[in-house]
Amino acid sequence: MSGPGADGRGPGMTPFRLLLVEDSVNDAALVTAELEQAGYLPTARRVETLDALRDALATGPWDLVLCDYRLPRFSALDVLSLLHSQGGDVPLIVLSSQLSEDQAVTLMKAGARDCFSKDRMARLGPAVARELEETRVRRERTRAEVDRDILAKASELLTGSLEQAARLDQLVQLMVPRVADWCAFFLQDPNQGGLRLVALAHPDAERRAHAWKLDQRFPLDPQSAAGPAYVLRTGQPEFMPDVRKRSEPITRDVAHQRAIDGLGLRSVVNVALPGNDGRLGVLSMGTLGERTLAPVDLSLAQELARRTGLVLENARLFQEAREAVRLRDEFLTVAAHELRTPLTTLRLQLGTLLQRTEAHHLEPEVVTRLERSVRQVRRLGTLVEGLLDVSQLSSGELSLMPERFDLEELVSEVLDRYQAEARAAGCELRQSTRRGLWGTWDRLRVDQAVGALISNALKFGPGRPVEVDVGREGGFARIQVRDRGIGVPVDQVERIFERFGRAVSSHSYGGLGLGLYLARRAAEAHGGRAWAESASGEGARFTLELPLEKETRE
Repeated sequence: MSGPGADGRGPGMTPFRLLLVEDSVNDAALVTAELEQAGYLPTARRVETLDALRDALATGPWDLVLCDYRLPRFSALDVLSLLHSQGGDVPLIVLSSQLSEDQAVTLMKAGARDCFSKDRMARLGPAVARELEETRVRRERTRAEVDRDILAKASELLTGSLEQAARLDQLVQLMVPRVADWCAFFLQDPNQGGLRLVALAHPDAERRAHAWKLDQRFPLDPQSAAGPAYVLRTGQPEFMPDVRKRSEPITRDVAHQRAIDGLGLRSVVNVALPGNDGRLGVLSMGTLGERTLAPVDLSLAQELARRTGLVLENARLFQEAREAVRLRDEFLTVAAHELRTPLTTLRLQLGTLLQRTEAHHLEPEVVTRLERSVRQVRRLGTLVEGLLDVSQLSSGELSLMPERFDLEELVSEVLDRYQAEARAAGCELRQSTRRGLWGTWDRLRVDQAVGALISNALKFGPGRPVEVDVGREGGFARIQVRDRGIGVPVDQVERIFERFGRAVSSHSYGGLGLGLYLARRAAEAHGGRAWAESASGEGARFTLELPLEKETRE
């Protein structure tokens, strides 16, 4: 141990908080002197009554209680009973001028950590050393459990479906009063700049209301030398075990500083909430009265801030992505509507010209070019309708206009429309023998879905036949389109039905990647389904199922 200082106390002495339950001033002085001789520097408080003891315990934490066995109106057993009722982890050592063996056994069974006579003070130093060390280990273990519990509950809240405000409000509740007397979140205000209080926990409703009013009346100075604004600006955590020793005021506004001082703060921890492009806000917590924060509290606050910042950043990115999707869908809707009118006009004009080709005896090459133009305009119109359908699907379910029709007849009409495209691709379109299969569906949506399956087969199976079969399977009508093209890798079978989903490069194969997506959505809107079966290099078979009417099934 280092030598004594000018006051007789060695610079290496161990400080701790001591509560003396003793009615003798002289005995209390002897205890303190013995502890200092043993290398301790106790911050001691002496009490003589149970009420005074109760008040002292409320201002804790205390590291040790030294108690006389018998005082005028109570005994050490009453002190133990009070300690147990308070629920704190404070060891008690009993000192007495006269203490029988039976009394010592009773005290130890009741929870005393040690008992010995005042004339054996040499035992005090080692007994205190043992209890302080055991208490430290117990408290560290208990605190680790508290931290794990808080972080586990925080993770549940952060990954839950709560809105941000409710989530932050519940997070600060986790810290009070287990770790701190109050806890708050400040977030950056994108509209006004600076920080604004968004969540606050304190057991006293009046103090909470006062803190909210204080935040509204005195916005935090972004250039302050301490406090949440300083932490936000610098990113450096702030840990003040005793704010009364702060070297600089938190604000240059005298009235604001006076209001902060009036809160009665003792310890403060401020840590930044990290984001990808900077700091999102600040987690702040503190204590009042005699309670103080420790480095372990700073570590807990930093971990909680890290997790909270990650979730807030992900929420921000999700919101930005959702807004980008909304803007894209809005653009698609406007673009599709704007393209509809000129395309309709162009299709009608080309159709009129094509009808007059025989009367005007146009050359075959001109007729061929007109037919090709009509097909391309029709194809462009299909793409525009697909874009419009996708934009509508983003805001709700696909709308249906059911009517009763023959499904096989509709498939034949679609195949007739694609004959020219099939010839250009070198494919033969084969349809199963027609038997008639009636049902009630949305004719336009089914037409689009069948067209998407056939167009897909022609695109990926050029030069080979495409087979189309219409039949029934239980209570469903089933349309199957089989090609013998490049096939679809197994891990891409579901992806091709996603919006803008592809299994191949868009540079090699055209289209927007919407046809199969709309086909599946049309089937699902009817209560059916659409799927694909394939092996790479062996072609693919696409199936569209639509529910039949009850009487059709029987």
